[in-house]
Amino acid sequence: MQFGIFDGVTGFHHALSTRADGVSTGEFASLNLGFHVGDEATAVRENRRLFAQNAGFDIERLVAAQQVHGANVRVISSTEAGSGALDWDSALPDCDALTTNEQGLPLLIQVADCAPVLLVDPQQRALAVVHAGWRGALAGAASNAIAAMHREFGTNPNDVLAAIGPCLNIDNLEVGEEVAQQVEAKNAAAVIRGSFAKPHLDLRAIIRDDLVSVNVALTNIEISPICTRERNDLFFSHRGQKGNAGRFGIVAWWS
Repeated sequence: MQFGIFDGVTGFHHALSTRADGVSTGEFASLNLGFHVGDEATAVRENRRLFAQNAGFDIERLVAAQQVHGANVRVISSTEAGSGALDWDSALPDCDALTTNEQGLPLLIQVADCAPVLLVDPQQRALAVVHAGWRGALAGAASNAIAAMHREFGTNPNDVLAAIGPCLNIDNLEVGEEVAQQVEAKNAAAVIRGSFAKPHLDLRAIIRDDLVSVNVALTNIEISPICTRERNDLFFSHRGQKGNAGRFGIVAWWS
């Protein structure tokens, strides 16, 4: 799957995986990309190779992170090529966003209810992939990635095209009162009360507003309407599968 907002960006490539057409079984059926969820490592390696083959990127140069629901951004150069491509231990620790302006460096973020966010600067040929659950979104993972792109590559936020991928929608993102109050302190409109027995969050709105706060144009943001829990047939869902879920991912690179 792809986002239409990036159509026409010369030399830019991306792909969003689903859970179909892999080799994993059970709760991980079938295209699980996550090494850290209890699936067989041999199956995950084959799934990543299949994804790379179908999407058209070099699996040996893929860069992946050990995501921690934070907001740290890692700037990627060719020296990190292959980190986390085919195993967990070599993945880059303690970061939830990866950014680069180098050619031939596919960057991967994995999710299963959290939002995959893709940021592209066509002018400076920079990109970032971001893992944004409510914690990372509230901590500014997406805006931190924009700041890193500006600092490292001269990105003007007005030039950035952004996509927020499939994630939990409002109906399926119930939270406790403590979490609701944390979110309300920063973005009250993203907490929905009254319509449900417990508070619910608008994760997409938190990410969107975070991007707009650093001058990404609202018209430059594409938001997928797909909810991972409602479309658990198409995507892995941590909540929908009661914590026993694989991971789908978004990968992006320049040629």
